[in-house]
Amino acid sequence: MNPMPYRMNTRYLEVNNTVFWVNGKYSGIYSHMAKQMIGQVNAMLSHHSKVHLIRFDLRLYKYTDNNEVVSKFNRILFKWLKRKYGLKRVGFVWCREMETAKQQHYHYALMLDGHKVRHPHDILIKVKDVWETNLQGSEYTPKRCYYNLKRECEASIQRAVWRISYLAKTRGKGYKQSQTKNYGTSRIRINNNS
Repeated sequence: MNPMPYRMNTRYLEVNNTVFWVNGKYSGIYSHMAKQMIGQVNAMLSHHSKVHLIRFDLRLYKYTDNNEVVSKFNRILFKWLKRKYGLKRVGFVWCREMETAKQQHYHYALMLDGHKVRHPHDILIKVKDVWETNLQGSEYTPKRCYYNLKRECEASIQRAVWRISYLAKTRGKGYKQSQTKNYGTSRIRINNNS
């Protein structure tokens, strides 16, 4: 189970001695969740000097007690991504939310080697196909859905962190079975040789 020790209403969050601007002043964020998400951005950047981050939403037509649908989505999509682009690793963060609808939805951010992927067009077509064809839901892509991060460019990283910190917001969380997670992340470790 994902620990979420406390809610913070803040504009800033410190992760590994770096202060990030986060989207939590009004809605509040779960700091542990946000730190794990930022940690995966940092881990991807330790392996790749450029990272391509894509943001989208996944909606379901029917409620489910667990997040198996996201696990299945990841298996299908990651296999395709690795084959099509020759990727060694795929970073991701997602959160489960339920507000006024009777079924949950997922906010999702995908992180890929930015030397191999620079634009999300083909990937978003595949995301839509995998989710709608295999998993009985609909996909939504927000405006300005992607970011090209550079390891040495703090501004590019900050813009993406601001966007994904929204996934750690407190509103909409907790409507689930006790053993079901509110969020998930990849488990990419920092490359200390970069």
